[in-house]
Amino acid sequence: MTLPIFKHVHDEPTKLWLDLGNTRLKYWLTDDKGNVLEHDAKQHLQAPAEILWGLADRFSWFNPTFIGISSVLGEKVNERVAKSLEVLEKPFAFAKVTDNHHLMKSDYNPNQLGMDRWLQMLGVVEKDKKLCVVGCGTALTIDLIDCDKDDLNNRGHHLGGYIFPSIYLQREALFKGTRQISIKDGSFDNISVGTTTKNAVHHGILLSIVGAINEVIKHHANFDVVLTGGDAKTFEPYLSVKPLIKQDLLLIGLQRFFNKT
Repeated sequence: MTLPIFKHVHDEPTKLWLDLGNTRLKYWLTDDKGNVLEHDAKQHLQAPAEILWGLADRFSWFNPTFIGISSVLGEKVNERVAKSLEVLEKPFAFAKVTDNHHLMKSDYNPNQLGMDRWLQMLGVVEKDKKLCVVGCGTALTIDLIDCDKDDLNNRGHHLGGYIFPSIYLQREALFKGTRQISIKDGSFDNISVGTTTKNAVHHGILLSIVGAINEVIKHHANFDVVLTGGDAKTFEPYLSVKPLIKQDLLLIGLQRFFNKT
């Protein structure tokens, strides 16, 4: 089998990180210091194992010493993914949600906490910091992390959070549930009063999300606000405080989970 030509990184110690989301497979190749050497994203159309078969040559060329995986797709899919990765003959493991990690404990039921939320929080949690982490993806999530002074290791303390449909899911639900509104495009770029149905829909949906985030901020005034995900910049201008936008939190959290640091 002829290997494609890629950047020559396979002689260095590397690790491969996979994120199996609801619609996309993302991967990052990092060096031993965590610096990203290669990255990409592929639409998997609910068939990530097949995508991984197609990437086998590339991953073999990378020659990682370890493969760490985040997946929200369930055990059956994960079993097929594992079989696809076995051909690489490299050690790999799936991250698991826990309510008692060395960086953070949680009041949330670990069997119901999504892997993406968990790793996003692990990617940003710091000692002595109160954080409001807003994930702006397919679903919008808000998670609150307190600093626990009574914990011997001074870990973060996940208090719980909220889950909302994203702006696009809200729009889709509105179109499906009404006969008079049939607008399927438009911009979420304003929260002023709408004077057309198109504007009223988009401004109203954006206002509902922004209002919810600002309400949480109001009740947790001493928490730093961190936004991550594709829609982060959409919400940023309308928040009552200046947030910090940090992308790739899931990657950072995935590395922290397996590196134990």
